Amino acid sequence: MSDFSFRRGARRRVSINLTSLIDVLFLLLIFLMLTSTFRRAGEMELELAASTTASAAETRPSGSPLEISMLADGTVSYDGAVVSDDEELLRLLETAHEADPERGVLLNAEAEARHADVVRLIDIVRESGYGGLSLGTEIMPRATRGNQ
Repeated sequence: MSDFSFRRGARRRVSINLTSLIDVLFLLLIFLMLTSTFRRAGEMELELAASTTASAAETRPSGSPLEISMLADGTVSYDGAVVSDDEELLRLLETAHEADPERGVLLNAEAEARHADVVRLIDIVRESGYGGLSLGTEIMPRATRGNQ
């Protein structure tokens, strides 16, 4: 008869070295940060109306203009962030006007946007205190005027 007795000795403690795992994770993080492309939040792709008489906007001393964009479906964004309603847009414009009354406003609307919606945005800009605004257009050479 054999005696199967197990030895009860000191247990060895098992440990996992995480240093190399952390190094690999940092390398992956750096790789992803360097290879990814960043977009502004809420950025819209607009197809602007074409114009043969438009010119490039003047740069003002106060810097780049505030950008208001409108898609054909009526979605409005203010400096890249989608605005939920007209009151919010008016409040944002009034705050910006108080901070810098000399800053310009650029209104970009898709070519298929409703005329009434564009006029409504122009009224909101004027109501906020800005005297004028620039309309964004795609500048086309005069030779292509008949094709549009």
